[in-house]
Parts: sequence; structure tokens; C-alpha cells
Amino acid sequence: MTLYVQGKSKKALNELLANGTTVIGTEYSLRQPQNYTLNSDLQDGTVIKVWEKIIGGNPYAKAYGTWEKNKIK
Repeated sequence: MTLYVQGKSKKALNELLANGTTVIGTEYSLRQPQNYTLNSDLQDGTVIKVWEKIIGGNPYAKAYGTWEKNKIK
């Protein structure tokens, strides 16, 4: 699964998570987009892509990483 999260950078996203802020990621697929909360319930290995702008109607990822639920980052 790949989730897109709007933000400035991967570092900024990890800082939000470390501060306990609820962060929502969106999975875009052929069916309706679905939102998921980035927390310990999210599956290990989920790709998280950080985007800041939309190009051609789609989020343009500028950074990405793999989710580690035991570290919440």
C-alpha cells in the first residue's frame, strides 16, 4: 500500500508524529480514495510519500519512506 501525506518534508512529518499529532495519509486507487491514520495499526512496509503540490491532478511526491509501526515513523 502507498499513502500520500501532504507536508514539507519527511523530517517535518516525523516531528509531527513524535509530538503526538494525528497525521492522515490517503491511498489513491481506481476506487474511491481512502484515508488512514499513521499509527501503530498501520501495516509495516507501507510506503509513505510526502507531497506539497499537485501536478496534473495528482500529488507530486518529493520524499518517501517505509513505515515502521514499532517506531511510529
